Amino acid sequence: MTRWQTVQALSTVQALSTVQALSIVLFLTVTAQTVEAKPKYIGVAKCANCHKANYLAWKTSSHAKTFNVLKPGKRKKAKLRAELDPEKDYTTDKKCVKCHVTGYRKKGGFKDIESTPQMAGVGCESCHGPGSKYAVLHDKKMYGFEKREATELGQLYGADDEAVCLQCHLHKDSPFHEKLDKKYKWDWKEKLKVRKAYHPKPKGKSQFSF
Repeated sequence: MTRWQTVQALSTVQALSTVQALSIVLFLTVTAQTVEAKPKYIGVAKCANCHKANYLAWKTSSHAKTFNVLKPGKRKKAKLRAELDPEKDYTTDKKCVKCHVTGYRKKGGFKDIESTPQMAGVGCESCHGPGSKYAVLHDKKMYGFEKREATELGQLYGADDEAVCLQCHLHKDSPFHEKLDKKYKWDWKEKLKVRKAYHPKPKGKSQFSF
């Protein structure tokens, strides 16, 4: 190989390296933006700032208390019937915890009871999706925005889509199913009528479904 050919070869390698480096930088930038674009969980306390009535109703609901049933000595008869140990602590059992907390192992969501106690229980964001971007929209426009704007930011509405509820209800890992007892039969439309499980329907007309 001549000296000129060697110089050309090195130039080509350097050019390729530059392109590859730029490609990597571009990829990392796009990836970072994508990660940043995803909404994160913020907790029920922040939801309560504007939705106080719903928050107060939720505090007494079965959804709010669902983490507690994983503790030893809770729901003994039901656990025995499902062949679970009623004296065992299930608060660290992944199969159980993921449907008894909010945003399990997701950005801003529940990690463990020591570091994220505020995310224990099935909170607002379990049914409505992570609220960081929705909160910004809400602060900016209060109630003067379209439902479409909220859904585009990751908001979910269980009253519109059964799949929101089915993330946990009738989950394959749940030991409480219809074959065990008919009371565990899941009827989405009927369950929506039992508002004590989460919060009452807003008074008056609303452009949203809760």
